[in-house]
Amino acid sequence: MSMSAWLVRQLTYPAHEWLRGRRTLQELETLRRLAVQSPAILRRDVNDRLRDLLLFAAARLPYYASLFARCRVDLYANDPQAELRKLPVLQKADVRAHAEGLVCRRVPGGTQPHSSGGTTGDTLHFFIDRLRQAQDLAARLFMQSLFGVEPGDRRLHLWGSPIEGQGRWVKRWRDWLLNERLLSAFELSPAQLNLHLARVLSFRPQVLYGYPTALALLAEHAAQSQGPHSFPWLRLVVLTGEEIADAQVAQVRRTFGCAVAAEYGSREVGLIAHDCPRGRMHVIAPHVHVDIAVGGQAVAAGRCGDVVCTTLNTRAQPFIRYRVGDVGRMLAEPCPCGLPFPTLRLEGGKRTGFIALPGGRLCHGAVTSHVLRDEPGIRAFKTYQRTLTEFEVLLVVDGGFAPHTLDRIQQRYRALFGPQVRVQCRLVDHIPPDPSGKRRYVVSEVAPDYTEFEIVSRLGAP
Repeated sequence: MSMSAWLVRQLTYPAHEWLRGRRTLQELETLRRLAVQSPAILRRDVNDRLRDLLLFAAARLPYYASLFARCRVDLYANDPQAELRKLPVLQKADVRAHAEGLVCRRVPGGTQPHSSGGTTGDTLHFFIDRLRQAQDLAARLFMQSLFGVEPGDRRLHLWGSPIEGQGRWVKRWRDWLLNERLLSAFELSPAQLNLHLARVLSFRPQVLYGYPTALALLAEHAAQSQGPHSFPWLRLVVLTGEEIADAQVAQVRRTFGCAVAAEYGSREVGLIAHDCPRGRMHVIAPHVHVDIAVGGQAVAAGRCGDVVCTTLNTRAQPFIRYRVGDVGRMLAEPCPCGLPFPTLRLEGGKRTGFIALPGGRLCHGAVTSHVLRDEPGIRAFKTYQRTLTEFEVLLVVDGGFAPHTLDRIQQRYRALFGPQVRVQCRLVDHIPPDPSGKRRYVVSEVAPDYTEFEIVSRLGAP
């Protein structure tokens, strides 16, 4: 262990989390303790957490109190999971319609505003608390530790938004103190990929973390100049934020020569599941309960359906039987890794593409969600790139939307994609899904779909 890693693990990281009011390291120890228990003990722990959640929601959250009464939920039943299944599936429209009846303002550390819509364009505003933040961080640290990565080890994130500029210097100091670095996934021209690769080689991280499309593109670019043993210090690459193609995993593993794991979560629910070293995706059961539902009804392990999540511990705004918008199935057989946490297989999900820019550059499509997600009054959005310089943005808005917001959106698109860009914003009542049933928030008629990876990787090459 390097001296810097030891200092971060023993001093800097604990101090940082204490100052932020987060019990991250305590939650990490709880996960470590539960990870060596039997499935029966874990189930009892989950049932206790679920019962506490139902009691809290009935006492403090009017929407759930009314719903529990209508559905005849027995808060003291021996099997709280059976009681949970009496409830209908919660959807984004329900959360919007009953916003005040779903939020508890008095939580330790206060409520933290949050929003989603990054992969569906279906914007939702909600609140989280410090415990939710701590448990997400603890779950990530725990699952990465199974691959030999510990708090304090160097982490490099291919992520971030180029428009989130406030406090960027503070964020850079914070990253430096915690042995972390951030590279933008939104600028992926060959020249920028050269710079990103140079940062990877100089920083020598133990973990690379980011979008599958961006990391696979970086891996293919690196393979042109680096050999198969150029990254001996890398222990793990974590792919998250999008559906992951087998070709992307193969490219990343071939180039970087280390373990590759998928992380699965949503902004509303937090970190839901993560691959173990055996390649199985484990639900972080002490934090979130997952059902697979068809027509709103839970189905047995092995059957495919909607992924429905219940956040067990957060109190600012619990999501109870919430449909996250992905499709998967629970697996019945235990994982050979020995973890008691249940296993999940995702069968399909929301995809993000690239946006093509003048000069042959590529931009990660997620940047459009950062432009639109936090604008008041926008309920849903979708961007079409018709040509290199022509964009059409569809917006579903409510009464909180101000007309001058359209000018700000156009200015932001020009700032990101170039002053020559023309942006047409259209207010619509509804944004239908794609013919395939997917709800992509960005569709480019210029950049090829990222599943055509060789074409994407060569776009903009000299």
